[in-house]
Amino acid sequence: MSSQAVAERAAAPGGKRSQPLIRTNGYRVSAAVLALAIFLFDTLSPLEGAVAVLYILVVFMVARTGRRTEIIATAAACLGLTLLAYLISHGIGLPGSPTLRALVSIAAIGVAALLALQNQSATATLVRSERRYRRMFDATRIGVMQEDWSRVRSELADTSPADLEARAPELIRIVDVNPAFLAMVGAADAGSFRGTVGDILGAGDRTFAGALAAFARGDAHFEGETELIGTDGRRVPVLFAITFPATPEDDGNALVFVLDITERREAHDALHLAQAELAHAARVATLGELTASIAHEVNQPLMAVVTNGEAGMRWLRREPPDLGEVETAMARVISEGRRASDIVKRIRAFLSKAPSQPAELSVPSLIEEASALVERELARAGVHLSVKAPEGLPPVLGDRVQLQQVLVNLMVNASQAMADHPGNRRLAVKAWADGGKVEIMVADTGPGIAPDDLQRLFDPFFTTKPDGMGMGLAICRTTVEAHGGSLTVESVPPHGATFRLSLPTRELAT
Repeated sequence: MSSQAVAERAAAPGGKRSQPLIRTNGYRVSAAVLALAIFLFDTLSPLEGAVAVLYILVVFMVARTGRRTEIIATAAACLGLTLLAYLISHGIGLPGSPTLRALVSIAAIGVAALLALQNQSATATLVRSERRYRRMFDATRIGVMQEDWSRVRSELADTSPADLEARAPELIRIVDVNPAFLAMVGAADAGSFRGTVGDILGAGDRTFAGALAAFARGDAHFEGETELIGTDGRRVPVLFAITFPATPEDDGNALVFVLDITERREAHDALHLAQAELAHAARVATLGELTASIAHEVNQPLMAVVTNGEAGMRWLRREPPDLGEVETAMARVISEGRRASDIVKRIRAFLSKAPSQPAELSVPSLIEEASALVERELARAGVHLSVKAPEGLPPVLGDRVQLQQVLVNLMVNASQAMADHPGNRRLAVKAWADGGKVEIMVADTGPGIAPDDLQRLFDPFFTTKPDGMGMGLAICRTTVEAHGGSLTVESVPPHGATFRLSLPTRELAT
């Protein structure tokens, strides 16, 4: 019995046969006519041969109906007709060659019946497995594609994965897709969605090279994240996992499981936006505390402008005017004006809500600018600041304002921690290179951090300050980790606290 017949029959509602009734009855009628012809020929023909062996054709013909009981009944009937024909032709007598031929025919009929039953059982099991696979394929909410990689394998026999990368997507044929995948890409039905992997991959995809290399190596799996192009042209961000066939003969059955992460991507973007808003709020709060320092920093170049301007006027009023001194005074005015402008720009950048702008940054300059912002705050708290940052440090890649905010927050926190602490109040900022990273240490001589608080110090909304928001250090760690670095703290009360900021150098970051 063919697997198609079993599939049609098994798929019919209520277990009823889906084959056309005329075809099934045709098998039965044909089998009955053939059995009768064999019986008459075996009984009436003078030929001395094992004619009854032909009953196996009857058994195989009935097996086409797909009914186990009919196969058994037909085999039993054929055995009965064989014995009847033997008795009619030879009667009951001593065994001879006719008896041997009858036994051979009986054995053949029995073996044929057994094979037909085994074939039916194996085919039914196979179809049940296929139905179960198809049900899982169609019912899962994860998108599934069946792809044919056979052309890729044949091409790899003559070229390398790197040389094949550009045209390989066009060689991979999409064999089948499930409803979840159709909904993901906005296709109407599987029949209308046929083509190659190149039709659904975006032009900027960077994962296919890895998948091709994994296939060439003989790996069983490959996973990644990419974007698919929907039928309406929209980009769908997805996670995918490819299960490659175990043998080259099965290259047409590579399975790709695809998960739409559009909502997760949107939630991720929303989270980053919320973090940016919190970071901006923290910068505003920090600047509120540093108002006196900012006023002092801006006031210095402004006073210098006034002083040099007045000096220039005095040199102009002399008889005769000393134009050389006037020129010198004007140059100082211009220099101090630019200095004031740079200060204002730095403050505006610190307050800015603009998106991250990664650039190559000098660590000593970064520390110097952050120190300038907190200079007045530290002076008011009676904190002595010492900075050790050699100019030969390798640059880091990052956003100046964000990393500046981290250093400002750490120094302001240290200053506030030492505000009511007796004894010397010292804040040390030290930077050095360590392998492929730059380490920045911010250490104070304050009371330190309690062991119970130390474990929760970077948790959002945890604070030891009565009026604190509990977001400063959480934002600092998130910012540093976004730059590929780390932020840790050590403290053994009452010997102060040490924060260690580790950032990859520009060469390692790229």
